[in-house]
Amino acid sequence: MKISIIGLGLIGGSYALSLKQRFKDLTLYGWDHNEAHNLAARKRNIIDVSCRSLEEAFEKGDWILLAIPVNTIASSLPGMLDTVASHQLIIDFGSTKEQICKVVARHKRRDQFIAAHPIAGTEYSGPSAAFSTLYQDKVMIVCEPEKTKADFLKTFNDQCNALGMTTVYLGAAEHDLHLAYVSHLSHIIAFGLSHTVLQKEVSATKILDLAGSGLASTVRLAKSSPDMWTPIFINNRGAILESLDVYIEKINDFKELLEDSNVPGIKAFLEKGREIKKILK
Repeated sequence: MKISIIGLGLIGGSYALSLKQRFKDLTLYGWDHNEAHNLAARKRNIIDVSCRSLEEAFEKGDWILLAIPVNTIASSLPGMLDTVASHQLIIDFGSTKEQICKVVARHKRRDQFIAAHPIAGTEYSGPSAAFSTLYQDKVMIVCEPEKTKADFLKTFNDQCNALGMTTVYLGAAEHDLHLAYVSHLSHIIAFGLSHTVLQKEVSATKILDLAGSGLASTVRLAKSSPDMWTPIFINNRGAILESLDVYIEKINDFKELLEDSNVPGIKAFLEKGREIKKILK
């Protein structure tokens, strides 16, 4: 099998390295709009063949994996499906799904597309951040699986299982709502906290000297790529605004408790929040 990976950053590069580690009968082609990423991917042997253009990568692959910003996926996917041969499959790894699925909902080749989202990543980006175990013991979400050809879906599921992943099926709107709460909101909070600290603590030296592990772990996500996250926030605007309303309500609840020096109320607030330990081990 030949797989073309479009986008050779953390997500696409790590998937390529994972495939190379576990499958010996694959040829991996790759292309990135950033020429520095193409050079780094070649240097690190992330792919077998570096393509000179998107068109070449698209032509070479039996599977075309899109690991690019979600706004680019949404705008490009219909045209890509227009040109696929009967044996080709397009898979997208975007972090939002409803808009992407909508733009190809009535496409005559919708069954040659898998809307997937690996729940994996770090705060780092680019080919230098890619590593072969990123997907081990992680979840691969597949949206609207009933709209993809059964043989394509089975082969993709088998591949994910071989990489150590568990596959979960969701509707596209359901996916975006859940991810707004469990992923997108946490990134916004990290960026907001980073703004707050930087505004108050103008000295970088003081931040380094005084910051404990709590700050480091909370703002870790603020190191993430704005080029990737800005389109995610815009694409999932409705669900994220809903999650922000709930979050702001909870912050205001705590603010009132603190203003009133309400010790029992504060303790109850913390105990309720602590229940997350039952879910996150």
